[in-house]
Amino acid sequence: MRVKLIQVTQNPIDVMWAAARTCYSEKSPVEMWEESCNHRNTSFMGDWQLQDYMDELRERTDKHWNLVKKVLDSGHQSIAEHVYFTFAIEGVNRALTHQLVRHRIGVVYSQQSQRYVNEKSGFEFEVPQSIQKIDELHNEFYALMQHIQNFYNKAIEYDIKPEDARSVLPNAALSNITLSINLRELIHVCNLRLCTRAQLEIRNLFKEIVKCVKEVDERLASYLVPQCEVHGVCQEKMCCGRKPKFEDVIKVYMEEKDNMLSAQDVSAILNPNPQVNTKLSEFMKQPNVLDK
Repeated sequence: MRVKLIQVTQNPIDVMWAAARTCYSEKSPVEMWEESCNHRNTSFMGDWQLQDYMDELRERTDKHWNLVKKVLDSGHQSIAEHVYFTFAIEGVNRALTHQLVRHRIGVVYSQQSQRYVNEKSGFEFEVPQSIQKIDELHNEFYALMQHIQNFYNKAIEYDIKPEDARSVLPNAALSNITLSINLRELIHVCNLRLCTRAQLEIRNLFKEIVKCVKEVDERLASYLVPQCEVHGVCQEKMCCGRKPKFEDVIKVYMEEKDNMLSAQDVSAILNPNPQVNTKLSEFMKQPNVLDK
């Protein structure tokens, strides 16, 4: 698998700042951009001028980030839809891309076509790690892939078009895909696909995507986390234990307010890994809204 970020919205923090300020300012977005976001041509600057400008730019971006972070953390993430990333993705299996393309809002895909790309020279494939661990299955897997390749080649020799010969190609076959996605949807997809309950291959893909975004700006990448990091609880039916399960938290909340649980019981449920989430601790101190 290889992932390369080939395009990103220029000055993404400034773009989101301008979008956020548009909602509350009497000034037009054009005025605000020209006054507070306009980027000067650095081609003709001397070293000291360039350094001063970069310091000024960094200070301005930090100031803009304070507002952007406040808006994003409040849950109003529409401003993140103005920021786009395009990733070139190489060597991922078809099972992964079938899952990936289920994300449809704010995403654009262009995938290598098995209809038009002739695989007679040999299709590449990926062996799942669980199968690699068992020698007998591993060997049979390779034999099966070779049998599929032989059938495919024979079909092509009989003048069967690739669009029909491809019917025998497996989910293990590798593919290439170009993905363009806005930041808001990228945050959502990472919330889902970085979860340990996600399939290993797609989880690894989004780990690579996060690395690419970190190279652009670590502040943007800080939002690309599993959803349990956002909510402080796990909402999956089968929990890995990284965070407490949502239903357990509700149970603790209700029973602790009625003094039905000891402090040790509360700690055992809220602290499974064992890292007590500070948000949960504050949540537990709130009065029960049902008592009002």
